[in-house]
Amino acid sequence: MNRREKILAIALLVAVGLWAGRSLVSDVLLAPITNREAEIKALETDVDKQGEQIQTIMAATRKYAELKKQSLPPDAYDAAALHKIWLLENAEEAGLQNIVVDRSRIVPVKQTYSSIGMKVTAEGTLKQVADFLFAMQSADLLQKVRKVTLRTDEHQGDPKLEATIEIDAVAINETDPRDTLFADGRDEAVSALMAGKTREQYASVTDRNPFVRGYNGPPPPKVADKQPEKDAEPKKPGIDVAEHVYLVGSVAKGDRWDALLYDRTTNRETLLRMGEAFEVAGIKGTVVTISTDYVTMRIEEDVWRLELGQNLRQIEKVQPAAAQSDDPTTASAQ
Repeated sequence: MNRREKILAIALLVAVGLWAGRSLVSDVLLAPITNREAEIKALETDVDKQGEQIQTIMAATRKYAELKKQSLPPDAYDAAALHKIWLLENAEEAGLQNIVVDRSRIVPVKQTYSSIGMKVTAEGTLKQVADFLFAMQSADLLQKVRKVTLRTDEHQGDPKLEATIEIDAVAINETDPRDTLFADGRDEAVSALMAGKTREQYASVTDRNPFVRGYNGPPPPKVADKQPEKDAEPKKPGIDVAEHVYLVGSVAKGDRWDALLYDRTTNRETLLRMGEAFEVAGIKGTVVTISTDYVTMRIEEDVWRLELGQNLRQIEKVQPAAAQSDDPTTASAQ
Protein backbone atom coordinates (compact mmCIF):
# COMPACT_ATOMS: atom_id res chain seq x y z
CA MET A 1 0.00 0.00 0.00
CA ASN A 2 1.56 3.24 -1.09
CA ARG A 3 1.51 6.50 0.83
CA ARG A 4 -1.52 7.89 -1.06
CA GLU A 5 -3.59 4.77 -0.34
CA LYS A 6 -2.65 4.92 3.35
CA ILE A 7 -3.81 8.53 3.58
CA LEU A 8 -7.15 7.71 1.92
CA ALA A 9 -7.66 4.72 4.18
CA ILE A 10 -6.95 6.80 7.28
CA ALA A 11 -9.37 9.53 6.05
CA LEU A 12 -12.09 6.93 5.46
CA LEU A 13 -11.57 5.44 8.92
CA VAL A 14 -11.79 8.91 10.49
CA ALA A 15 -15.02 9.69 8.58
CA VAL A 16 -16.58 6.40 9.65
CA GLY A 17 -15.49 7.02 13.22
CA LEU A 18 -16.99 10.50 13.24
CA TRP A 19 -20.29 9.22 11.83
CA ALA A 20 -20.42 6.42 14.38
CA GLY A 21 -19.48 8.82 17.17
CA ARG A 22 -22.15 11.29 16.14
CA SER A 23 -24.76 8.54 16.16
CA LEU A 24 -23.48 7.37 19.53
CA VAL A 25 -23.65 10.90 21.00
CA SER A 26 -27.14 11.38 19.58
CA ASP A 27 -28.41 8.06 20.92
CA VAL A 28 -26.63 8.07 24.27
CA LEU A 29 -26.55 11.75 25.24
CA LEU A 30 -28.98 13.84 23.19
CA ALA A 31 -31.92 11.39 22.95
CA PRO A 32 -32.63 11.35 26.70
CA ILE A 33 -32.49 15.17 26.79
CA THR A 34 -34.89 15.44 23.85
CA ASN A 35 -37.23 12.90 25.41
CA ARG A 36 -37.14 14.72 28.74
CA GLU A 37 -38.00 18.04 27.04
CA ALA A 38 -41.00 16.37 25.38
CA GLU A 39 -42.10 14.97 28.73
CA ILE A 40 -41.74 18.39 30.37
CA LYS A 41 -43.89 20.02 27.63
CA ALA A 42 -46.53 17.30 28.03
CA LEU A 43 -46.54 17.82 31.81
CA GLU A 44 -46.86 21.61 31.38
CA THR A 45 -49.83 21.06 29.08
CA ASP A 46 -51.41 18.74 31.65
CA VAL A 47 -50.80 21.30 34.40
CA ASP A 48 -52.48 24.02 32.30
CA LYS A 49 -55.49 21.79 31.69
CA GLN A 50 -55.68 20.87 35.36
CA GLY A 51 -55.44 24.55 36.26
CA GLU A 52 -58.40 25.32 34.00
CA GLN A 53 -60.33 22.42 35.52
CA ILE A 54 -59.54 23.67 39.02
CA GLN A 55 -60.79 27.16 38.10
CA THR A 56 -63.97 25.65 36.64
CA ILE A 57 -64.50 23.53 39.76
CA MET A 58 -63.89 26.51 42.05
CA ALA A 59 -66.39 28.64 40.09
CA ALA A 60 -68.93 25.82 40.19
CA THR A 61 -68.34 25.41 43.93
CA ARG A 62 -68.96 29.12 44.55
CA LYS A 63 -72.10 28.98 42.41
CA TYR A 64 -73.34 25.89 44.23
CA ALA A 65 -72.76 27.56 47.61
CA GLU A 66 -74.83 30.55 46.46
CA LEU A 67 -77.58 28.26 45.16
CA LYS A 68 -77.75 26.52 48.53
CA LYS A 69 -78.33 29.91 50.16
CA GLN A 70 -81.20 30.56 47.73
CA SER A 71 -82.62 27.06 48.06
CA LEU A 72 -85.77 26.18 49.93
CA PRO A 73 -85.17 24.02 53.06
CA PRO A 74 -83.81 20.55 52.27
CA ASP A 75 -86.90 18.61 53.38
CA ALA A 76 -89.14 18.96 50.33
CA TYR A 77 -92.43 18.56 52.22
CA ASP A 78 -91.50 21.08 54.90
CA ALA A 79 -90.27 23.41 52.13
CA ALA A 80 -93.57 23.10 50.24
CA ALA A 81 -95.56 23.90 53.38
CA LEU A 82 -93.45 26.99 54.16
CA HIS A 83 -93.55 28.11 50.52
CA LYS A 84 -97.33 27.78 50.49
CA ILE A 85 -97.67 30.05 53.53
CA TRP A 86 -95.30 32.60 51.99
CA LEU A 87 -97.20 32.65 48.69
CA LEU A 88 -100.51 33.07 50.53
CA GLU A 89 -99.16 35.97 52.58
CA ASN A 90 -97.79 37.76 49.51
CA ALA A 91 -101.03 37.24 47.58
CA GLU A 92 -103.01 38.73 50.46
CA GLU A 93 -100.57 41.63 50.77
CA ALA A 94 -101.02 42.34 47.04
CA GLY A 95 -104.78 42.61 47.60
CA LEU A 96 -105.84 39.46 45.74
CA GLN A 97 -109.07 37.71 46.80
CA ASN A 98 -110.39 34.13 46.87
CA ILE A 99 -106.82 32.87 47.08
CA VAL A 100 -106.10 29.15 46.84
CA VAL A 101 -102.53 27.83 47.01
CA ASP A 102 -101.98 24.15 46.22
CA ARG A 103 -98.91 21.95 45.96
CA SER A 104 -99.04 20.32 42.53
CA ARG A 105 -96.02 18.02 42.79
CA ILE A 106 -92.78 17.07 44.53
CA VAL A 107 -90.23 15.33 42.29
CA PRO A 108 -86.87 14.14 43.74
CA VAL A 109 -84.08 14.42 41.15
CA LYS A 110 -81.04 12.09 41.38
CA GLN A 111 -80.84 12.37 45.17
CA THR A 112 -79.56 15.91 44.65
CA TYR A 113 -82.60 18.18 44.87
CA SER A 114 -86.38 18.14 44.72
CA SER A 115 -88.52 20.08 42.26
CA ILE A 116 -91.59 21.53 43.95
CA GLY A 117 -94.58 22.70 41.93
CA MET A 118 -97.04 25.22 43.39
CA LYS A 119 -100.26 26.61 41.90
CA VAL A 120 -101.90 29.87 42.95
CA THR A 121 -105.44 30.74 41.86
CA ALA A 122 -106.96 34.07 42.85
CA GLU A 123 -109.03 37.02 41.70
CA GLY A 124 -107.91 40.60 41.46
CA THR A 125 -107.14 43.56 39.25
CA LEU A 126 -104.20 43.62 36.87
CA LYS A 127 -102.30 45.89 39.28
CA GLN A 128 -102.81 43.45 42.15
CA VAL A 129 -101.60 40.53 40.05
CA ALA A 130 -98.58 42.58 38.93
CA ASP A 131 -97.76 43.47 42.56
CA PHE A 132 -97.82 39.78 43.50
CA LEU A 133 -95.61 38.78 40.56
CA PHE A 134 -93.17 41.59 41.35
CA ALA A 135 -92.82 40.30 44.93
CA MET A 136 -92.30 36.78 43.57
CA GLN A 137 -89.57 37.82 41.15
CA SER A 138 -87.85 40.02 43.72
CA ALA A 139 -87.43 37.31 46.37
CA ASP A 140 -83.96 35.72 46.41
CA LEU A 141 -85.32 32.15 46.31
CA LEU A 142 -84.76 29.28 43.90
CA GLN A 143 -88.15 29.69 42.29
CA LYS A 144 -89.58 30.90 39.01
CA VAL A 145 -92.98 31.65 37.56
CA ARG A 146 -93.58 28.95 34.96
CA LYS A 147 -96.95 30.06 33.61
CA VAL A 148 -99.49 32.85 34.16
CA THR A 149 -103.05 32.67 32.86
CA LEU A 150 -105.35 35.69 33.17
CA ARG A 151 -109.01 35.64 32.10
CA THR A 152 -111.99 37.94 32.37
CA ASP A 153 -115.36 38.49 30.72
CA GLU A 154 -115.29 42.18 31.65
CA HIS A 155 -113.54 44.73 29.47
CA GLN A 156 -114.57 48.03 31.05
CA GLY A 157 -113.06 50.08 33.86
CA ASP A 158 -110.60 48.06 35.92
CA PRO A 159 -111.94 44.50 35.52
CA LYS A 160 -111.36 41.75 38.05
CA LEU A 161 -109.26 38.96 36.54
CA GLU A 162 -109.22 35.25 37.25
CA ALA A 163 -105.53 34.50 37.72
CA THR A 164 -103.80 31.13 37.66
CA ILE A 165 -100.08 31.23 38.43
CA GLU A 166 -97.87 28.13 38.27
CA ILE A 167 -94.56 28.25 40.14
CA ASP A 168 -91.53 25.95 40.22
CA ALA A 169 -89.22 25.92 43.26
CA VAL A 170 -86.12 23.90 44.19
CA ALA A 171 -85.01 22.36 47.49
CA ILE A 172 -81.35 21.23 47.44
CA ASN A 173 -80.67 18.19 49.63
CA GLU A 174 -77.33 19.49 50.98
CA THR A 175 -78.79 22.78 52.19
CA ASP A 176 -78.43 23.29 55.95
CA PRO A 177 -81.64 22.17 57.72
CA ARG A 178 -83.90 24.96 58.97
CA ASP A 179 -87.52 25.58 59.91
CA THR A 180 -87.85 28.83 57.96
CA LEU A 181 -88.35 29.39 54.24
CA PHE A 182 -85.37 31.74 53.90
CA ALA A 183 -81.85 31.14 55.15
CA ASP A 184 -80.77 33.35 58.07
CA GLY A 185 -80.74 37.02 57.13
CA ARG A 186 -81.87 36.46 53.53
CA ASP A 187 -85.59 37.19 53.82
CA GLU A 188 -84.94 40.76 52.64
CA ALA A 189 -82.44 39.79 49.93
CA VAL A 190 -83.33 40.73 46.34
CA SER A 191 -82.76 38.41 43.40
CA ALA A 192 -80.05 39.30 40.89
CA LEU A 193 -82.70 39.56 38.16
CA MET A 194 -84.58 42.33 39.99
CA ALA A 195 -81.66 44.12 41.67
CA GLY A 196 -82.18 47.87 41.46
CA LYS A 197 -85.70 47.54 40.04
CA THR A 198 -88.73 49.28 41.55
CA ARG A 199 -92.42 48.54 41.15
CA GLU A 200 -92.92 51.98 39.60
CA GLN A 201 -90.76 50.99 36.63
CA TYR A 202 -93.47 48.52 35.60
CA ALA A 203 -96.39 50.93 36.02
CA SER A 204 -96.82 51.12 32.24
CA VAL A 205 -98.08 47.53 32.28
CA THR A 206 -101.06 48.37 34.49
CA ASP A 207 -101.58 51.93 33.24
CA ARG A 208 -102.41 50.58 29.76
CA ASN A 209 -104.59 47.64 30.77
CA PRO A 210 -104.71 45.27 27.77
CA PHE A 211 -107.91 43.68 29.09
CA VAL A 212 -109.91 46.90 28.73
CA ARG A 213 -111.54 47.78 25.45
CA GLY A 214 -114.22 50.28 24.54
CA TYR A 215 -115.59 48.79 21.33
CA ASN A 216 -117.64 45.85 20.08
CA GLY A 217 -115.25 43.87 17.95
CA PRO A 218 -112.72 45.09 15.41
CA PRO A 219 -113.56 48.10 13.26
CA PRO A 220 -114.89 47.44 9.74
CA PRO A 221 -112.51 47.91 6.82
CA LYS A 222 -112.27 51.52 5.70
CA VAL A 223 -113.14 52.33 2.11
CA ALA A 224 -111.73 55.68 1.07
CA ASP A 225 -112.06 57.55 -2.20
CA LYS A 226 -108.98 57.29 -4.33
CA GLN A 227 -106.84 60.35 -3.80
CA PRO A 228 -104.17 61.72 -6.11
CA GLU A 229 -100.86 60.05 -5.48
CA LYS A 230 -98.54 62.01 -3.22
CA ASP A 231 -95.58 61.42 -1.02
CA ALA A 232 -96.73 60.00 2.28
CA GLU A 233 -95.03 59.08 5.51
CA PRO A 234 -93.79 55.48 5.56
CA LYS A 235 -96.46 53.24 7.08
CA LYS A 236 -95.74 50.77 9.78
CA PRO A 237 -96.30 47.14 8.81
CA GLY A 238 -99.62 45.48 9.62
CA ILE A 239 -103.36 45.91 9.27
CA ASP A 240 -106.00 47.52 11.48
CA VAL A 241 -106.36 44.49 13.74
CA ALA A 242 -102.78 45.19 14.85
CA GLU A 243 -104.14 48.11 16.90
CA HIS A 244 -105.72 45.58 19.24
CA VAL A 245 -102.81 43.16 19.68
CA TYR A 246 -100.79 44.06 22.79
CA LEU A 247 -97.53 42.87 24.32
CA VAL A 248 -98.78 41.85 27.77
CA GLY A 249 -95.80 40.16 29.38
CA SER A 250 -92.50 38.30 29.29
CA VAL A 251 -91.42 35.36 31.42
CA ALA A 252 -87.92 34.06 32.13
CA LYS A 253 -87.40 30.32 31.71
CA GLY A 254 -83.90 29.72 32.94
CA ASP A 255 -81.68 31.77 30.64
CA ARG A 256 -84.43 32.06 28.04
CA TRP A 257 -87.23 34.62 27.82
CA ASP A 258 -90.67 34.12 26.27
CA ALA A 259 -93.13 36.91 25.53
CA LEU A 260 -96.91 36.97 25.07
CA LEU A 261 -99.08 38.92 22.63
CA TYR A 262 -102.81 39.25 23.44
CA ASP A 263 -105.43 39.92 20.72
CA ARG A 264 -108.40 41.72 22.25
CA THR A 265 -110.55 41.12 19.19
CA THR A 266 -110.38 37.34 19.41
CA ASN A 267 -109.21 36.83 23.03
CA ARG A 268 -106.29 34.81 21.61
CA GLU A 269 -102.72 34.67 22.87
CA THR A 270 -99.58 34.30 20.77
CA LEU A 271 -96.37 33.05 22.40
CA LEU A 272 -93.14 34.60 21.11
CA ARG A 273 -89.82 32.77 21.40
CA MET A 274 -86.39 34.09 20.53
CA GLY A 275 -85.27 33.31 17.00
CA GLU A 276 -88.64 31.87 15.98
CA ALA A 277 -90.98 33.15 13.28
CA PHE A 278 -94.45 34.46 14.12
CA GLU A 279 -97.56 35.65 12.30
CA VAL A 280 -100.27 37.65 14.03
CA ALA A 281 -102.73 40.32 12.85
CA GLY A 282 -101.35 40.05 9.34
CA ILE A 283 -97.78 40.71 10.46
CA LYS A 284 -95.07 38.18 9.74
CA GLY A 285 -91.61 38.34 11.24
CA THR A 286 -88.97 36.79 13.45
CA VAL A 287 -88.32 37.51 17.12
CA VAL A 288 -84.84 39.00 17.61
CA THR A 289 -84.66 39.82 21.34
CA ILE A 290 -86.91 39.50 24.39
CA SER A 291 -86.35 41.49 27.57
CA THR A 292 -88.35 42.21 30.72
CA ASP A 293 -90.18 45.16 29.18
CA TYR A 294 -89.74 45.06 25.41
CA VAL A 295 -89.38 42.84 22.35
CA THR A 296 -87.54 43.46 19.08
CA MET A 297 -88.66 41.75 15.92
CA ARG A 298 -87.42 41.55 12.35
CA ILE A 299 -90.23 42.47 9.92
CA GLU A 300 -89.37 42.49 6.22
CA GLU A 301 -86.19 44.59 5.91
CA ASP A 302 -86.26 46.36 9.26
CA VAL A 303 -85.99 45.66 12.98
CA TRP A 304 -88.77 47.05 15.20
CA ARG A 305 -89.14 47.48 18.97
CA LEU A 306 -92.40 46.89 20.87
CA GLU A 307 -92.63 48.06 24.48
CA LEU A 308 -94.59 46.21 27.15
CA GLY A 309 -98.20 47.46 27.14
CA GLN A 310 -98.05 48.73 23.54
CA ASN A 311 -100.01 47.39 20.58
CA LEU A 312 -98.49 46.38 17.27
CA ARG A 313 -99.39 49.74 15.72
CA GLN A 314 -97.15 51.45 18.24
CA ILE A 315 -93.94 49.65 17.34
CA GLU A 316 -90.95 51.83 16.57
CA LYS A 317 -88.25 51.18 13.98
CA VAL A 318 -84.85 50.45 15.53
CA GLN A 319 -82.53 50.01 12.55
CA PRO A 320 -82.23 48.09 9.28
CA ALA A 321 -82.20 44.33 9.69
CA ALA A 322 -78.77 44.07 8.08
CA ALA A 323 -77.24 45.75 11.09
CA GLN A 324 -78.48 43.01 13.41
CA SER A 325 -76.66 39.79 14.22
CA ASP A 326 -77.83 36.69 12.39
CA ASP A 327 -77.83 34.83 15.71
CA PRO A 328 -80.30 36.57 18.05
CA THR A 329 -79.27 36.77 21.67
CA THR A 330 -81.28 37.48 24.77
CA ALA A 331 -81.31 41.13 25.73
CA SER A 332 -80.05 41.79 29.22
CA ALA A 333 -82.70 42.64 31.76
CA GLN A 334 -82.03 46.30 32.19
